[in-house]
Amino acid sequence: MHDTLTTLTELLRELPGIGPRQARRLAYWFVRRDHAWVERFARALIAARDKVKTCDLCMRLFPSEHTASRCSLCSNHHRDAHLLLVVEKDVDLENIEKTGTYKGRYFVLGGTTSNLDKEPERKVRVRELLARITLPNDTISEIVLALSATTEGEDTVAFLKEYLAPTCTNHALKISILGRGLSTGTELEYVDADTMKSALLGRS
Repeated sequence: MHDTLTTLTELLRELPGIGPRQARRLAYWFVRRDHAWVERFARALIAARDKVKTCDLCMRLFPSEHTASRCSLCSNHHRDAHLLLVVEKDVDLENIEKTGTYKGRYFVLGGTTSNLDKEPERKVRVRELLARITLPNDTISEIVLALSATTEGEDTVAFLKEYLAPTCTNHALKISILGRGLSTGTELEYVDADTMKSALLGRS
């Protein structure tokens, strides 16, 4: 049987970007905290898990005390409904929103894929994206693929273009990608406001 410290370490290893050594250090850090802090942390984690929802339109996570199924961005009628910007993850959306440059709608893909993946549609929300852009009475005219300038980001762009091509042709939708204000290997969550503005304005 595992002892409690080993169990905690294994749970922490499931966090993104956390290796075995980091997980062990975090486990020791947690057990050294006072009991009141650990209880407060546990309550906050459970509350977030219970009250943070997934928007049924853009798929981003958002806090809601009510029964609302759509986030504040999707509920905002002042956003440009002709533009739909597709990002990999929630933190990318947040970073782009902070720049104040983009005023359209969003869709969170939930990951990236690779040319080596046999079933790429299982790794990204491409079916949900397809349903989003074909909603009745919707006014989307351009889909901006705003993915990181990494190998997997570029593979995902290629996959999305091919997958969405028939629908875009049938619905007269334009697909564009971010301009080369982004250097190769750049992840969107770390891009500064000026670079993001340049990339958005230079999309093609």
